[in-house]
Amino acid sequence: MKRARVGNVEVIALVDMTRPMPASAVYRDAAEAIRPLQGYLDSEGRLVLNFGCFLLRDGAQTILVDAGNGPEAGGRLMEEIGEAGVSPESIDAVVFTHLHGDHTGWNLDRATGAPRFPRARYLVPQGDWDHYGSRDPKSRSFERDVVPLEATGQLVLFTGEHTVSPSLTAIPTPGHTPGHSSVVISSNGEKGLILGDVVISRIDAELPDLSNTFDWDHAIARDTRRKMLDRLTGDGSLVGASHIAAPGLGRFVRSGERTRWEPLA
Repeated sequence: MKRARVGNVEVIALVDMTRPMPASAVYRDAAEAIRPLQGYLDSEGRLVLNFGCFLLRDGAQTILVDAGNGPEAGGRLMEEIGEAGVSPESIDAVVFTHLHGDHTGWNLDRATGAPRFPRARYLVPQGDWDHYGSRDPKSRSFERDVVPLEATGQLVLFTGEHTVSPSLTAIPTPGHTPGHSSVVISSNGEKGLILGDVVISRIDAELPDLSNTFDWDHAIARDTRRKMLDRLTGDGSLVGASHIAAPGLGRFVRSGERTRWEPLA
């Protein structure tokens, strides 16, 4: 867990879990391209991916962005939320950057089926709801973690730019999934952005045209990644990135033609 501020908004990075993955499983057929970036891998040639979520406190409102992998994966999001001094009952909204299962896992109590955040609005990108809802068969995580929210009356579908709170706005950042969205923070003249999976690792920042195995549409994802890196290096936003090394808070900086991730000290 790590705390930061963007203007008057408190940003708390939560780590549900970390997991090493072979780089070849993330960037297939890219061994030569990533060879100069071996320093971003562990001694066994693996990327250690963070599975992060973010609490945002905007005035009286508390917003959780993404809901982790869930209990089956040994995640500890609920403990992290408690250690941040926040109760599940005090969370006003859960915003999903997208509907992959590693972002929806703690939505519901497995024993009772009740939402773990009983007062919250669950804000879901319409594009992902339509995409994953139309698949046959539907993914297990979508059926388990997302579909039941409709019956509770807590599901809110959004499209385009969507105001979450006075300082927070969800914006479309498609490619990783059809409805993938990021959350812009704008407060007291300062800027931040909860990026989701537009950038999976530090390698993506340096090689933004490199395809990874998780993106739904590689061409759209590459275009979005380049646009967002241009934006974020230009305005100096504090960035929360879901899978960059824990706790996933930092900034993208550009020196000449090179863009790199600079973790928050």
